[in-house]
Order: sequence, then structure tokens, then C-alpha cells
Amino acid sequence: MKNDRLTSISIRQKQANAIEEAQVASFVKAANRLNNSSVKEVLSVSTGSGYWDYILLENIKDIRKIIATDIVECPLTNEDIETLKTLTQWEFVRLRAEEPFPFPDDQFDLIIHEDVIEHVSKTYLFMREQMRVLKKGGYLIFGTPNLLRPANILKLLLGSLNFPYKFSHNKEIGDYIHIQEFTKWQLHTLLTELGFTNIHFDEVYFGLSTLKISASPKNRIAKGLCHYFTVICQK
Repeated sequence: MKNDRLTSISIRQKQANAIEEAQVASFVKAANRLNNSSVKEVLSVSTGSGYWDYILLENIKDIRKIIATDIVECPLTNEDIETLKTLTQWEFVRLRAEEPFPFPDDQFDLIIHEDVIEHVSKTYLFMREQMRVLKKGGYLIFGTPNLLRPANILKLLLGSLNFPYKFSHNKEIGDYIHIQEFTKWQLHTLLTELGFTNIHFDEVYFGLSTLKISASPKNRIAKGLCHYFTVICQK
């Protein structure tokens, strides 16, 4: 669910559609739930344009360092790198896909990633590594599409919902492929099995891409059929 614009437009100038606006609002709400004074070192997984790093830094002012990662060479523009470096100590580390992280245990106060887990084959390894490198009491914030969103239900009824599927294309990375998507129950089970606690889901956007019914659904049905989840949990 990565947006090609996210890797081509300056982090200061990104133009969001209704779904993206709801995602940003939910991410900011999750960041504001943290004890800001305790968040000093952050791991940004699959940083893309650095957009979410920038949003985080706008909302948590005391971050001393962000280590941003991706599976390709640094995809940020030089301008955006300099922007981030005016806000904190920012550095980039290239990772090998589907392999353990090259970081020691208990290093980070916070890990963030948006629209990443659905692109990963070894989901348990991916999330277990995040548990490993988080400090005790550290936080994880991530977002991912809801498998049961209305667009998918329509595809299911038409017999066209299949995984993996190509979502879009980027010249640096290649095809963006959703290997799998998740329900709230599946994500909660995975996080619980790994030992995460204080798990909170924020249901984001109910409707279709061209028909917003609610940016922040409230009733049980709308929450179950929301477009996206923002998840915050703790080690």
C-alpha cells in the first residue's frame, strides 16, 4: 500500500488524499500516547521518503537519533536528508530483506513502520526482531491495511481477491507486492505470541477510496470494516 508519490515528493510538500490524511492523523494520535521524554532513539523500518520520520519529529521534540532503514540504497532526496538532519541525528542503514536486523538487543525506545508488514514474507521473524531490539518498556507503532476493508470484500465477492498481488511499481524498488494482509485478530494474536503488551488498535477510515463515510469509525461494524489499522504496543 505504499504510494509512489511518497518516494518522489519532498516530505515538506506531500499532498495527501482522504485515506492518507486519516492515516497521518492516526499516527500522530499514536505518537502522542507515548511518554515523549523517554523516546530518545528510534528505528524507522522501511523509511521510504522519510515522511513518517518527519511526522514523528514534528510531534516528539526530544528524539536524539533516528536510524532509518530500507532494503535499497537510501531512497531519500538529499534535500529531505538535510531537512531531517536539522531536526535530529538521522542516519541510514541498508537492510537485507527477510533477515535479522544488524542491531544489538534492547537498543531502541521506539520502532515505527507504515505499510510495511504486508510486504514481508517472514512475518514472525520480522516482528520478533523488533521485539528483540526494543528496550524493555519501549514502544512499537505500525500501520497496515485491514484485510476486511470494503474494497477487499467486493473483490472477494467477485472472486478476484488473491495474494500475493502487485499494488504498484517504483523504479528504485520494483514492484510493490502485498504478500499478505491481516485482520485485527491475526495481528493481535501475533503480537501477543511475541510478548508485546498494552496493545491498542486505532481503526482508520471507513469507506472506499472515493467515498469517505468516516475517517475515524466509531461503531463496531465500521471498525471491523475499516480501511487501515494503526497499532501501538509495548515491550
